[in-house]
Amino acid sequence: MKKGSKRVLAARKSVVKARAARVKYNHSFNRGYNCGYDRGHDQAYQSGWEAGISSFLQPFHGTSIIIVTTNDQRAHLQNCIESIYEHTPEPFEIIIIDNASTDDTEAYLKTLTGKVRYRVYKSNLGFAGGTNQGLRLARGTTLLFLNNDTIVTKNWLKNMLTCLYSNEKYGLVGPVTNYISGEQLIETNYSSTEEMHRFAAVYNQSDSSKWYRTGRLTGFCVLMRRDVFDRLGYLDEGFEIGNCEDDDYGLRTRLMGLDLIIVKDTFIHHVGSVSIKALGERLEEVYGKNLNFYSRKWSDSHSLLQEVQQKLEGTTAAMNHFYPTHMVVRGVTSQLYWIENEFRHPIMDSVELSSSRISQLDLRNWRMGMPVNGQEVLNKLTELASESWNAVQLKDGMLVKNGDYVFQVRGNKIHRIINEWALSYWNLTQRQPKPISQETLQRYTQGLPILAPAVIVANNV
Repeated sequence: MKKGSKRVLAARKSVVKARAARVKYNHSFNRGYNCGYDRGHDQAYQSGWEAGISSFLQPFHGTSIIIVTTNDQRAHLQNCIESIYEHTPEPFEIIIIDNASTDDTEAYLKTLTGKVRYRVYKSNLGFAGGTNQGLRLARGTTLLFLNNDTIVTKNWLKNMLTCLYSNEKYGLVGPVTNYISGEQLIETNYSSTEEMHRFAAVYNQSDSSKWYRTGRLTGFCVLMRRDVFDRLGYLDEGFEIGNCEDDDYGLRTRLMGLDLIIVKDTFIHHVGSVSIKALGERLEEVYGKNLNFYSRKWSDSHSLLQEVQQKLEGTTAAMNHFYPTHMVVRGVTSQLYWIENEFRHPIMDSVELSSSRISQLDLRNWRMGMPVNGQEVLNKLTELASESWNAVQLKDGMLVKNGDYVFQVRGNKIHRIINEWALSYWNLTQRQPKPISQETLQRYTQGLPILAPAVIVANNV
């Protein structure tokens, strides 16, 4: 071959190699660009979705007033709504949840316009379940539970809002009334609605010296900020019909390091116990079941509260700070998540896994992490249940036992699981805790105890 031909051939080979290199470079560049774009898109989509949910929930600066009603109370409900319109100049919306009334309540609701929205249910969701449906629909920056057999009065909401926003540690606030149990009861001597309103007009003068911290607020009228609700969550639907769910909600608020406040400068009228009295002979049975559920859930609530307050040292927490790690949960959909180190990781395939049902609100309080596959989760669960372990360096997420107490390890802290109900709810009874000595236990800082979340029965919260 002539020298000229060799040079041409070499040049052609060089061009081919250069083209191949450019193709390879472009392919690698595009693949890297697309991977980066996809990851950025997914993260941005998730952030946008959560921001969208948040903005939907807070479209106006006002109070969402949630009223749950059921049978033979239409007249009380009407009086309550009319009093709200007459004595509430502040921005508000009314959300009514009808728990399977068989009287003319639904027909009355259909006549309402303006600031009222409602939902009619064919089965009785109970006070907790009904209120939770109202909370799901609420769009205000403050949220209020109000019994349907109340009549509100001049300055009622203004005074309560003044108190609520005066201190960020005020979690739930409630007024005084004429018919209630506990410290919110005051003596009255009026004999007509007109006399009651005259009494309230004089009584309802805002005065911060009349705001009292309490250990219990009754749920006939309770106000909170949305940011408190976002951390506290829904009412516990494990309580049947009514009774004790307000005590449960107040205890959870105090466990978060927030205060319950009686606004003793604010009075509203309360007919009292209309829904509960309607239970008739079932009242004692329902109350007994709810007391048993409260005891099963909290055990010694007084000691628990003291323990948590010592650990918080004046700071505040959210309810998911009391939840375990290294577990599988689901919200309203069938999507499963692996919880680890304050992140929720979507499980991307359909491996059979036991999960704990929590609310969407609780679910969103964990930050979104990268997806994991089901086999990876199974491997982690198998490892946590393994018989082999290091007594010197305990593994993150594992259960250990000392005496009668079961703990979970989380980083450099160890968290006591308060009772069998919490163990069972989080599916932790499936794991065998490893016995440890008192010496090993004392090497770890004791973190916040692990509690069970609120039971959610309805499918859309």
